[in-house]
Amino acid sequence: MSLLSKVSGEAVKLPNRFLQGGFQTMGAVTREPRANSVSELINSIKAYSKNNPEIAEFAKHLDEMNPKHLGLAHDVIDLAKTTQMLNTNINLLEVQKDGKSIMGRILSMLPETSKKNSGALELAETVINNSDATNSKYFLTRLFSYDLPAMSGLSEHMKAVKEAVPVIAKDTLSGGYTMDYSKNNEFFNFVQHLCSSDGKPENFKLLGKIFDIIENSSKKVQHFCNLDALKKADTAKVKQNLEVLPQVLKNADEAGKPIDVVDFLEHNINLD
Repeated sequence: MSLLSKVSGEAVKLPNRFLQGGFQTMGAVTREPRANSVSELINSIKAYSKNNPEIAEFAKHLDEMNPKHLGLAHDVIDLAKTTQMLNTNINLLEVQKDGKSIMGRILSMLPETSKKNSGALELAETVINNSDATNSKYFLTRLFSYDLPAMSGLSEHMKAVKEAVPVIAKDTLSGGYTMDYSKNNEFFNFVQHLCSSDGKPENFKLLGKIFDIIENSSKKVQHFCNLDALKKADTAKVKQNLEVLPQVLKNADEAGKPIDVVDFLEHNINLD
């Protein structure tokens, strides 16, 4: 069934979800994923297309999109209409040398990327749901400067790395406002490094469980988790040692001795 056939009634713009709730938290956030229906998203995009040629051009290609990526498309539009009263505000409507705005370039890349590199779009949506508007804009601008459809070989890596995004956001984006993009750059570079082809996607799919265990088992000490080492760790060993990790961390916590979690997961070193 055509996506456009899902449009019914008068096209109505959805509320900008980045402008709700008054004062906006900076840095790492926890934003609920979109719960809008396909029909609502298409209707809203159509409504925006009436006054913006770039959105109107994008709307012609909605049938080329996987419906699950329409939420990201709308987030791009919402972010383009979101302004932070800060020195680091990023204007996604700013026209570039190719005659397109940043928003226009991103929207124009979505249909083909949706088909060839869905992992990149899932990663982008996860970043948006776990960081403030400035970091979301910065990440999108950097990510879509690459030929994402041509990077289809990294799609599974990107899908897996999204599991680490909440923790990376907390580690790199916390603290006060620095008046520059140093934290945003660190966040992007960290994510980009993990998405390299020499990493094992199946390892990063375990990150959610690993971080939950660390959070629930450690109260007194802060353990070290070398995500770079996890990229190439023996997956079977990691899964096996995950079963005893909660007790190992509790013992280390009681002893007041932080450990290298990934080193333990791969080698099951003697901690006595």
